[in-house]
This record gives sequence, structure tokens and C-alpha cells, in this order.
Amino acid sequence: MKNLFLVLFLVIITTRVTIAQTTATGWVKDAKGNPLRFVFVADPQYKNGAYSDTTGYFSIAVHPDTKLNFQLRGYNETSLPVDKSGADMQVVLTSVSGSATESGPGGSSNLSASESLTKNEMAVVSNSTGGYLSPAHEKGDTRGYQYLFKTFEHGYLINSEGNLVQNPDYLLDYDKMNGTLLLTKDNKHMNEVDWLQTQAFVIFSEAGERFEFEKAPLVDKTHYLQVLASGKKYRIYKFIKTKFVKSDYVNNGVTQHGHDYDEYVDDADYFVVDVQSGQVQPLTLKKKSIKADFAKDADKVNKYLSDNSGDIDDVYLSKLGTFMNQ
Repeated sequence: MKNLFLVLFLVIITTRVTIAQTTATGWVKDAKGNPLRFVFVADPQYKNGAYSDTTGYFSIAVHPDTKLNFQLRGYNETSLPVDKSGADMQVVLTSVSGSATESGPGGSSNLSASESLTKNEMAVVSNSTGGYLSPAHEKGDTRGYQYLFKTFEHGYLINSEGNLVQNPDYLLDYDKMNGTLLLTKDNKHMNEVDWLQTQAFVIFSEAGERFEFEKAPLVDKTHYLQVLASGKKYRIYKFIKTKFVKSDYVNNGVTQHGHDYDEYVDDADYFVVDVQSGQVQPLTLKKKSIKADFAKDADKVNKYLSDNSGDIDDVYLSKLGTFMNQ
């Protein structure tokens, strides 16, 4: 059984690490030259996606021979090849005749009339478990958050068949306590996305920051793990653990201590996976641990550590992983 998990895990990794070979960038506008926000820029062949920002700008890691799909509800879907440089692509989307381009949840919604990434696909992978959202996606004066974001955000997933699925009618968030992917259509109700039919997912913050999660059965068989770095040699994962801590404030008239508020407290474990062997190593945020985990590339990891000072955090580890995979 362990060997089966190893094979499946390495197949998924091998399939997905080929994505980041070049970067395509550019701007998406309408026929009048106005920038278009929340255009979904999809590379279905290599299972990657991104969204345009308020200026219409996008940036996406792609394979050099791919074609990008540009999708926004109310506009004709456009497919364009990525040239050798992949830089400064100028994309114009034309309105579908007689269509409305009103905003969906969270802003202008995506997908054209052809709907190559259909709503039905997303519906298949969602459980109608219900549940109501509390105001502002949080509870009163409670500190911290049960969820990755304060509000639901744009994103997409990779289903169990390996297909990229994006639905403009749904926004996503991640429950850090229960380890589940959530979606909402109306910002009033939320559903849980089916674990068995989801391989991975990506959610983008309001500022456009990308948060990627995937199943990593060699590390944990029941939770999604955040991908901090990926490549042909190594993957670095963050296993987010959040717990709810109730108020413990005490005032006996003489002394007072504790907190007078409930709080969601984040903690995390980190892991390094050797892609070729499937070996998993725990990682602590110390240079000694980093050296041990990358011992087979000792010279390279020592150079990175000597050239990069500062706190060892998620950003530091992400850059470390990129360097070690070069």
C-alpha cells in the first residue's frame, strides 16, 4: 500500500512540475481599450491558471508550446499561443453579441458562451452540505480566522481526473481547522468541495497572491498541504494547523491574567519531499534543519544560506525551493 501511494504521488508530481518552464505576461482589454479584471487565463494542457488584475495585467507560468485561453463571462473566449519570450502579450476580448456583462460574485465573472470549463464540472465535485456564512466571513470580535481569507476569493481546482476546473459562479476559501475546501455562490451559503474528487486547488487573494494546495499522501493522507515550492527535484510543503482557543481571562480583584477574547491560533509543520525518491523529511525553520534536508546538494544549499539572511519564513522557503530546483 505504501508503494502504491508512492507511485501515485510521484505520478502527480511528475505531471505538474513541468508547468513552470517560462512565464507569460501581458494585458487583457476590451475592444475599447478598457482593462478587464478577473479574466481567467488558463493553460488547460499543463493544469495552470491565473487572473488579470485591475489593470488587466496577468502573469502565468506555462510551457513554451502552450496556448492560453482567456475567459470572461459576456466575452468571446480567446485562445492565443505563447511566443518564445512570452512577454507583453496584448489580448483583446470582444463582447458576445447581445450578452450582459454584469458582475458575478466578487466582481466580473469569467467564462464565455462556449464554457470549455463548464459549470457542470464544478457542480459534480461539490457536496451540497449547506451552512451559513457569518457576517464578514468571521465571528464578532474573535481574533484570527478559521479560514484562509476573510472573504471568499477567486480560484480553480484540479479534479480527480486531472482536469482544470474553474466556475465563475463560485468563489473559494480554505477551512484551516477542518482541512476542507469551501465554495460559495451567493456569499450567504457555503458548500464543502468533495475531497475524493479533488486533486489540488489554487486560490488567489484580493491582491493577486497565489495560494496553492494539493494532496500529498506521503506526508498526510487526510489534509491538503500548501505548496511553497515545486520542481523536478524538491517540493516544500506547509501543513497548516489551526486551533480555536477560548477566552481564559481571570480577574479576582487582586490579579488579572489571560485573554478576554476567543482566538484562532495558527501553527504549521513543514516538509521537504525528494521528488525522485519520494523521501519525506520534516523541516524546522532553522538552518541546521535545512542543511540536513538538502544534504545531497550540500554545496548548493550552503551557498543559498550564506547568500540569504533574515527570518526563515514561507517566503524564504519558497525562494529556497526555487533555487534548489534550478
